[in-house]
Amino acid sequence: MSDSVWLEKGVSFNPTYILRVQHSLSSHPLLQLPRLQMLAESLAGTDHIKFVLPNRKEASAFYTISEREAKRNVGEVFQRIEEKGSWVAIYFAEADPDYRKLIDEALNSLAPTVEPTDPGMSGYSLFIFVASPPTITPFHFDRENNFNLQILGRKHLRVWPMNDREAVPEEAIENYFTHNSLSGLRYHDDLESRAKHFDVGPGDGLYVPCTSAHFVATEEYWATPGNSVSISIALTYFTRATRIRANAYLCNEFLRKHFSVNPTPPGRSPFLDSVKYPVARALIKSRQMLRNASIPRGL
Repeated sequence: MSDSVWLEKGVSFNPTYILRVQHSLSSHPLLQLPRLQMLAESLAGTDHIKFVLPNRKEASAFYTISEREAKRNVGEVFQRIEEKGSWVAIYFAEADPDYRKLIDEALNSLAPTVEPTDPGMSGYSLFIFVASPPTITPFHFDRENNFNLQILGRKHLRVWPMNDREAVPEEAIENYFTHNSLSGLRYHDDLESRAKHFDVGPGDGLYVPCTSAHFVATEEYWATPGNSVSISIALTYFTRATRIRANAYLCNEFLRKHFSVNPTPPGRSPFLDSVKYPVARALIKSRQMLRNASIPRGL
């Protein structure tokens, strides 16, 4: 799968920029609808299978639900996947060895492009989204860097630059990294003019930096009988820079909570971020020992 994902011609990789990419994965056997149904059914009843509540809007809370919460079986959903508004996601598909190989090969093919400016690629994960329009994945951001690739059908994405603090305030990022909650994130119409718009089809994709806000709409204009399913995948990973930043947020939350200070946000002082890193690692270690707490992803 050499060079299965690549940047547009003449574009240099910058880990902080939203970038268009191209890929050759649309015909990959593992990404065809019947094979994805097999994967989903093999993971039925686990946390790998997620649905969303119906009638989501841009400003709706970003919240996924399990099969049990939805009172739906993923196999039945796939059998009716062309019904309007159907949406299912397979989280951490790398749990299946075949899909682990797929993401390893795809991201390893990108390593020569990414590593020179953003070293330390690790923690690869694969997310798969299957939907029939009209659907909306509400306004949110992710803790990982993300190559989002369209396999089948079309989607429209609105993406905000990772440093846009009108779209994503510092406190919202800190809350997400420390408590895994997006409750501090709010979409409002004034943000619309600040977004970059992308309409993507098979073979298209985007690189979306860690903490860049975005929402995704699967619209009806392209859908026809027998051709109304959108499949997209997210190839996600962490780097040395994303881990330093995440640990700095964890340290800042500790300083604010226990010492009533207002610490410098990550990214403004590389020296302070480097000092906060071992402090955050010690905090994580102590929480593991005292509370048997697991380490959050990306730290």
